[in-house]
Amino acid sequence: MKNKIMVVLTSCFLFACSGTVIEKQQPVCEATVKIGGQESFVQVYGVRKVAGQTEYKSGYPFNWRWVNKSNFTSSTCK
Repeated sequence: MKNKIMVVLTSCFLFACSGTVIEKQQPVCEATVKIGGQESFVQVYGVRKVAGQTEYKSGYPFNWRWVNKSNFTSSTCK
């Protein structure tokens, strides 16, 4: 019985340690967005160009998704 418990615990430990490590990413710049008539600051974690359009990887309230630059009123991104 002890051997079965050890096997289960060991396999659980190995599966828990084999996952990818999520690293905290630092914002590269900040942008302003107008939502519901109120301006909010959004932290930007990445900038990319796709098909000639600039996109920002935006945090809350965009749930860390790529959002077109035209959705923002201003930004400190280059």
